[in-house]
Amino acid sequence: MLKIFFIIGCGLSFVSAQSMPFSENFEDGDVSEWQLYRAGEEALQAVDMSTAPDPLFNGGNKVGYLQDSDASYSGAAIALVGETTDQNYTIGGDVYVYENHSGGSAYTGLVVYADSSMQGSQSHGYYVKLVADFDASNRFRLYNNQLDMTTFQYTFSNSIDASGVNKTQGWHHMSVKVETLDDGTTEYTAYYDGQNLGSYIDDSVDRATGGQYGVYAFQMDDDGIAGYFDNIVVTPNPITIYNEDFEDSDVSEWQLYRAGEEALQAVDMSTAPDPLFNGGNKVGYLQDSDASYSGAAIALVGETTDQNYTIGGDVYVYENHSGGSAYTGLVVYADSSMQGSQSHGYYVKLVADFDASNRFRLYNNQLDMTTFQYTFSNSIDASGVNKTQGWHHMSVKVETLDDGTTEYTAYYDGQNLGSYIDDSVDRATGGQYGVYAFQMDDDGIAGYFDNIVVTSDAELAIDPFDYPEIPKSFSLNQNYPNPFNPTTTISFDLNQRTNISLDIFNLNGQFIINLISGNYGPKHYSVIWNGKNNRGRVVPAGMYLYTLSNGSERVSQKMLFLK
Repeated sequence: MLKIFFIIGCGLSFVSAQSMPFSENFEDGDVSEWQLYRAGEEALQAVDMSTAPDPLFNGGNKVGYLQDSDASYSGAAIALVGETTDQNYTIGGDVYVYENHSGGSAYTGLVVYADSSMQGSQSHGYYVKLVADFDASNRFRLYNNQLDMTTFQYTFSNSIDASGVNKTQGWHHMSVKVETLDDGTTEYTAYYDGQNLGSYIDDSVDRATGGQYGVYAFQMDDDGIAGYFDNIVVTPNPITIYNEDFEDSDVSEWQLYRAGEEALQAVDMSTAPDPLFNGGNKVGYLQDSDASYSGAAIALVGETTDQNYTIGGDVYVYENHSGGSAYTGLVVYADSSMQGSQSHGYYVKLVADFDASNRFRLYNNQLDMTTFQYTFSNSIDASGVNKTQGWHHMSVKVETLDDGTTEYTAYYDGQNLGSYIDDSVDRATGGQYGVYAFQMDDDGIAGYFDNIVVTSDAELAIDPFDYPEIPKSFSLNQNYPNPFNPTTTISFDLNQRTNISLDIFNLNGQFIINLISGNYGPKHYSVIWNGKNNRGRVVPAGMYLYTLSNGSERVSQKMLFLK
């Protein structure tokens, strides 16, 4: 850790600075690297999770706490990390969000490009914050601190409508991506619970081109609101190789994989089965409508020599689609000129195959017609994800390793589906990227895609947040693996904040152990059971019942423990 010394006011303060990448989960209780923005502010603290209004699932035992409790700065509190020279990064974290809080306007959020030494046009010191202002205004605010007291306007200020998001008071995930552009302006992109709230350009005279990052809590006309934060992660922004949101309708760079295929089109968003939140007016559409290629359609961008990238995008996913097996997804390392062992031309695709098979498929197109096996094929269980038909975010990271093998890492709605090595004779070491749609025994499925982004820094090509969409139902999934030994994962979905209990019983109805009990917000959850009872002893082999209840609803599943 780099140690620096700097002067605050008239007193000498010794603090530590932490540049990118940075992460903080507060579990070690050490917050010495967190700095004050202004002299005399209360410092960020690591406190017990029980101090927060609600526990954060998987948040550990500690949580960050920040409050202007003596109203020394009109209820505003700011804590920062990093250097004032830091540029082009994304900060993401879990933030406790308030709704219609008593005692005046109140909100919490994240800070970027902060510099207490910068002279703005309206005040000394500068920062930009994204906050969830869920009072009567029903909005997010992305703005700086340069308030003109004559016009009561900030020199950079955006009020972002929050009608389309979950505003339930509790823990939510927020992210801000900030980048200094070539023309000297600054671009901010805001995210909330996995939804892109849009990008906003600051071309004002006050704009910053770098600065620290941190957290923010504010309550007007009071002694400040208690801000709670956890799992703060700051990472350098990736280098974007390619992006496509289809808004200009120009898809001329998209290529056919095979001669005579239908081309990718940019169509009105109203054409899609459901609109994509903040997806704009246009969306990509691809379909093998004349069944010229057995219902499969592929559209590609880039070069066959491209290596080591990640493609991410919003994909319209189907569930139990009529008319035969049907799925949509993304393509990587495609090369129509490559000679595979089973066919000419090569590509690997990740698809959401949410029919009876209930899986993701990550595989190539080299199908051995004797064994009916692909030379690279992975069936990834989808029990633990949200399979509701609609828009979901998918990503594939691909890398050619030093030993000549190829590694693929798959993501879905921010969840890592695992990494898979292709060491087959057919493996590709480079290729194009694109989109894929398929429906067997029909004229192809209509594939819809948007916000395609390809980056060279694969670690960041998934969205800078880890949370999937809010589930649409209260449900309990089949454990995986099943049967199991020694551990198994139990996952469930909550569509609203509620008190829940997840318990295990034997088939005689005798209580074994409680895995979760408390008040939790809407989200997808996963819990590991190690086959032990509430006394820490391994249970006998046999069938067990696990039950999720919320007071008004109760759902159960069976699982088999083997020894």
